[in-house]
Parts: sequence; structure tokens; C-alpha cells
Amino acid sequence: MPLGNAGIGPGIGNSDPARQLQLMVRSGLSFSGNESHVIFKNEKGKSFKDISSISGLDLKDDGRAVCFSDWDQDGDLDVWISNRNGPQIRYLKNNHGNRNNSLTLKLIGQKCNSDAIGARVILKTDDGLTQTRTINAGSGFLSQSTKFLHFGLGEFDKANELTIYWPGFKPQTIAGLSAGHYSIRQELEPAPFQIRSRDTKRASPIRKPDDRTLLAQILPVSSIFELSENDIQKPSLLSITRDECEKCQNQLKEWNEAPPEGVEIKIQNIDKLKITKPGLLELFQITYDHFFDIFSRAIPTPVSFLIDTNGNLRSIYRGQIRPETLSKDIQMIESGGYDGRNLSLPFPGIWSSESNPSARPLNFVEDLVDAGKISMAEKYISDVRETLVKDGLFPMLLKRIESIKKERRP
Repeated sequence: MPLGNAGIGPGIGNSDPARQLQLMVRSGLSFSGNESHVIFKNEKGKSFKDISSISGLDLKDDGRAVCFSDWDQDGDLDVWISNRNGPQIRYLKNNHGNRNNSLTLKLIGQKCNSDAIGARVILKTDDGLTQTRTINAGSGFLSQSTKFLHFGLGEFDKANELTIYWPGFKPQTIAGLSAGHYSIRQELEPAPFQIRSRDTKRASPIRKPDDRTLLAQILPVSSIFELSENDIQKPSLLSITRDECEKCQNQLKEWNEAPPEGVEIKIQNIDKLKITKPGLLELFQITYDHFFDIFSRAIPTPVSFLIDTNGNLRSIYRGQIRPETLSKDIQMIESGGYDGRNLSLPFPGIWSSESNPSARPLNFVEDLVDAGKISMAEKYISDVRETLVKDGLFPMLLKRIESIKKERRP
């Protein structure tokens, strides 16, 4: 079942099952229902306690998988969670400050597979408790935990006994292995290796790349964003901010101190729009949802729309924008000599089709109709009719609009 704007055809009693399904999915619903994050505490093998809420992992996500790794190399396990909805990836850093001892093993197969996939390790401590770890080739939906095996030793400074069950070969037993990090080659003795200490001073964080989406399919938006011909004498950057937003304030400060060249900056404040122009704010939301295939989730701020001199939306930026990124994008758009199809993607690939599909403003009109914006949809149709009439589904869209208007008449 395609989830794009494909459900124009009417069903029973003018219903539209395909579109209804599409709207449910884009609104955040799921075929399998919401799968909450759950974490249980092992009560020394006697029972488990649900500590999801107090752990901080009880988030309002539709989860799909969890995996573990010592990502920051400080000796404890951090958590990665993948979700069906956004944020699709969460990194939860373990900064508990626990000073208990631990043992981390990297197994290397000599006769079995080199990654030791399938190997099982049983560790015993002096208190008689055992822990079991297995190296797996996957940790859930599209996820993979580290292949390093991590054991908590508590106050003990060594493992009483360690038994490695290499896949397809005889077990290997190691006694009295001290806390630390070791690589173990099949049938050989453990070799210690160093990781960064949890007390090591961390380097300053590197600023992330701009979260920007160059659009492969441009969309006319001048009438939607209430831009006149005078407003687009040169490229415009329409930036949406809010009062309680640190990134918004930092971005505005940057622009006040060093205004970007070659572009007209236009600021729209969400808090003010809610009072003065709630309809325009809703149109910004519909436009944002149209490109990111979601509904009913608040626009992240700051978010900025780059509009060319023809009134077409060409790029969307989420978060702060580097001046050099904005300048480069404007130059590429004005020159017309850039590969928008490939630049619109986060990674390279091989295309199954030769040409870039042309923009379909009809899909955007459908989003306006779905949101109940019939008058705006008709105005938009009037503005871009030359493009819409080339679309084979345009007559069906007009019939749908007429049908809705007829139902609304008293």
C-alpha cells in the first residue's frame, strides 16, 4: 500500500480508504501499535522488577530495538534505541558514576568464524552467581549491539572462573581473570588492552553539520507564504522562531551581527503568529509536514525555508545555519547547475530510474484539502493551474473538492 499522495479515488459513500490509511500512518499511528520502552532489573536471578519509569527510559516513543555499547569508552554500557517514529535514534549516555569493577572481552575466532558469532561466555564470581553473555549477529530490528562482552563484577576485582563456548569447538576455561579489558583469541591466553579512562578529559564537541534538505522537487509557495513579487526580488529565507528557543536567539544574534549576503531574511515568530495569523502558521505546518511525511507534530525551531526569485521553495533548514552553507546553496540554486536529485539525499546510491521526477503540486493541494483548507486549495490551484492541468489526476482532485464543498452546503 503506497503511503504517498495516491488516494484520490473515492470509496464507498465518497470515503477514501487508501487516503485514510495514509493519514493514520502519517499522523504517527502504526500497524503494530505503540511499542513502549521497558526495562527490568534483575533481582539476582530470583525475579525482575519493572523500573522503566525511574530509569528515564520510559519515553513516549514507538520503539523497535535497543542495543548496548561502551560508546564513550568510559567502562560502562551506553544505550542506543531505535524507534519507528521520531527521534528514530536515541543515544542515552550512561553517566551514573558507578565505580564498580567490570570485565570486558573481545573474542576472536581462530578456527570458528573470526567475529566469534554464536560464542557463549559464562562467568562465575566468588559469591556463586553466574552471568551469561552471547555474541549475536543482530540485536533487534535493524540494530546491532557491540560484539564486546561486558560483565559487571560489583566489588569483586576478578572473575572466579570464565568459560568460553566457541561455536562448534570445545570450551575454553580461564580462572582468576582480573577486572579490565581483554581480547581473547580462540585457545590462547587473554591479552589486556587499554581504552580511554572514564577520567580522561573529553575533547570539545564538534559542531554538527547543518540539518538542511535541498529539495529535488521544488514547490511554488509564494501564495502559501503570503509573499508578493516585491518580497522575492532576490532569494528569501523565511525563518520560523519562537520566544523560548536558545538556538533561535543564537541564530538571530548571528544574523544581526553579520547579515547573510544575497538573501532577504524574513522572521516569523510562532508565538506571535498564534495570535495574529494562526491560519498562516497552519500553512507553515502543512508545508513542513508535506516534505517530512508527518502530521500533527510541532515544527522544530528554528526552521527556515529558502525561496528563490520565482517563488519556489528550494531548501529547508532545521536548526542554526552556517553562513557558508547558506551562501553556497544560494549560489548553486541561482546557477541552476547542481544535481538536486543527489544533493537532496543524505547518502549516495544507485538510481533505478534515469530522470528526476517532476514536482507534483497536486500532492500539496491534497494536503491542503485533507487539512480542511478548501479556500486555500482553490487559490493555490488558481496560481499554479498551468502545472496542475498536466497531471492526469487533476480532474479527480477537482471532483473531490466539489464533493466536499457540496457536503458542506447547508
